[in-house]
Amino acid sequence: MLGVDEGAAAGLAHEREVFLRLRASDEAAALRYLFFAERGAHRPAALKGIQPLDLQQVGVVGGGTMGSGIAAALLAAGLRVTLSERDDTALQRGLETVRGLVEAGARRGHLPDAAVRDRLDRLEGCVGLAAMAGCDLVIEAVFEKLEVKRAVFAELGRICGPGTIFATNTSYLDPRVIAEGLPGPERFLGLHFFSPAHVMKLLEIIPTDRTAPEVLATAFDLARRLAKIPVRAGICDGFIGNRILRRYRAAAEALVREGVPIADVDAAMRAFGCAMGPFEMQDMAGLDISWMLRQAARERGETVPQEAGDLLVAAGRKGQKTQAGWYDYRPGDRTPQPSAEAARIIAPLVSGELTLSGTAIADHLVRAMADEGRAILDEGIATRPEEIDLVEVHGYGFPRIKGGPMFLASRDASRE
Repeated sequence: MLGVDEGAAAGLAHEREVFLRLRASDEAAALRYLFFAERGAHRPAALKGIQPLDLQQVGVVGGGTMGSGIAAALLAAGLRVTLSERDDTALQRGLETVRGLVEAGARRGHLPDAAVRDRLDRLEGCVGLAAMAGCDLVIEAVFEKLEVKRAVFAELGRICGPGTIFATNTSYLDPRVIAEGLPGPERFLGLHFFSPAHVMKLLEIIPTDRTAPEVLATAFDLARRLAKIPVRAGICDGFIGNRILRRYRAAAEALVREGVPIADVDAAMRAFGCAMGPFEMQDMAGLDISWMLRQAARERGETVPQEAGDLLVAAGRKGQKTQAGWYDYRPGDRTPQPSAEAARIIAPLVSGELTLSGTAIADHLVRAMADEGRAILDEGIATRPEEIDLVEVHGYGFPRIKGGPMFLASRDASRE
């Protein structure tokens, strides 16, 4: 040990040298950048001086995976929650899911029994929407189909009073279209939670051009109470996060079409610092989710080119849920295994034998994300690069020590 062998002065000098080297590192710069971005997220300048409305009772429409997670997050924030479903069977399933999420905290030692009882005492359920009349805020978390969401809000508009705030948890749909015909459109906005909603820290807040300032302020205050990072997003297909995700996945698939092996792409992003690569992520989420969105766009008359994922879903390969997607999976084992069958299915779309290093693959995909981020800024969907990086770090697992795609792009530009 330097301080022992050569004296305290030598040890302190070495410690200072290491400290200064670390302080000047890219990783330290990224962490400082995110530190200040996170602390500024709850205090947007546009809402200075605007008081949020009081929220005590929140309704959640839809008790599936997302709705149950949202309900659990609201209970953890000290709110009373009413969970609504279309029939008693679905309601009991949803309530049981919420109870399981709350009780899991006790099993892990995070919650004392008294806190579990307190949270569950603030949870109630109802079939239909009549009980939503007494809620300060109602969050819709039903299936991602426009007609279903519009029907929910049409009924809520008839049931609830003029003081109730309405929010949709849509991932892609235009909130303005969802809210068409809703009385009091100034009390409507999007609150896009990320799954699992009781765990993920990101909350995209999507106001329309008619959302009242105090309603927007209430959404940011709710994010604070939920201990989430709020990011205001403009309206476009996918908002900020899912729009960049689509570009990221498209860039990854383009590499595969040029001959880069699927496993090489995923390995490159894991080495970069992500928990998993783009194809592993799709298999975990389910390839049919993106396929349904593409199909819906085609049914609306939009031109959507065929993707490799379409071929895999047509072959019954939907990801881990079917033990086959981009990869193969053994029963009870989620470890991805390279798949000769998947390669055979997508072979008609592959033309090339491109070879890239892991670093080159990661650089290419991060540049694609940053390029989409710049377009998002140019269009006013986000107002600052920090907002995009907060979305990527807290919603999509971008490695924190890298700062985010916009941070990396700015560092690279400053060195050119």
